[in-house]
Amino acid sequence: MRLSSHYMFQRSITSMSDAMTNNNRIYNSLSAGQTLLKPSDDPAGASQAIVYQNALSTMDQYETARTYAQDALGQQDTVLTSMSNILTKNLMEKIIAGGNGVYSQADREVLATELEGIRKNLMDLGNTKNSNGRYIFSGYKTATKPFEADGLYRGGDTPLSQGVADSTTMQVGHTGAEVFLSGSSDDVFAALDKAINALKNPLETDEDREALQKSLDESNVSIKNAIDNLGKVQADVGTSLQQLERLNYTSAQERIQLQTRLQQTVGSDPDTWTQLVGESKMSDFAMTASMTVFQAMQKMSIFALMK
Repeated sequence: MRLSSHYMFQRSITSMSDAMTNNNRIYNSLSAGQTLLKPSDDPAGASQAIVYQNALSTMDQYETARTYAQDALGQQDTVLTSMSNILTKNLMEKIIAGGNGVYSQADREVLATELEGIRKNLMDLGNTKNSNGRYIFSGYKTATKPFEADGLYRGGDTPLSQGVADSTTMQVGHTGAEVFLSGSSDDVFAALDKAINALKNPLETDEDREALQKSLDESNVSIKNAIDNLGKVQADVGTSLQQLERLNYTSAQERIQLQTRLQQTVGSDPDTWTQLVGESKMSDFAMTASMTVFQAMQKMSIFALMK
């Protein structure tokens, strides 16, 4: 009888100890917000969790890259829109009118002054900087001012690109040479300079008038081509911005899936959490019951005699 009672007493201690261990495990999980507290709890799950965490970290990096790309393209789009508002058919009509015989020399000089103002505005736009003080139309030579006062392009020849998703690299900038057709027969600044100089020259002979008209016609052709080119650049920027929106949407969907899998793996998902809360209540009950039994058995005289 003494041995049997001792066995029961030990069983009571073991039961209470197990209840305490289980209770601590559950409340540690509740405190941590997940059931996987250390790799030894589930080696395979811990390994898979690292895979998911690394994937989410990579997604964070690409999300930052896309934000940069959107900012860069958005600023370019704004500047290109301003340029488009300047280089309009109305400008071409004014240049054509400059060769009209009705214009006096004073009228032509006024038009030349207006074109100089337009040229300056375009030059300022071409030398636009971003919020970090970097030139947006200098390619990878972001610290180099793209345009000199004479219209000569000094920026880089390679446009900026950015990795925006796994295996996806996007051009996030255009060089000043691309935008203003610098160095080509349709160089915007060269075309305006030609028109300005021609308008300032006095007309004394028919040959002078013919030379003026020829210069203005050539300038107009270049400006028209520049307008067409500008439209293509704007369309390219718009397409890239749309692609970024699609990538952001796809990434958001993938992020939800990865986060769900990670939560399920480490035991922080809603279903596991609900189950854990239920287990905590059962554990509290079991713990209370074990302590009650242990205390009751301690008070039995036979166990008092064993001390």
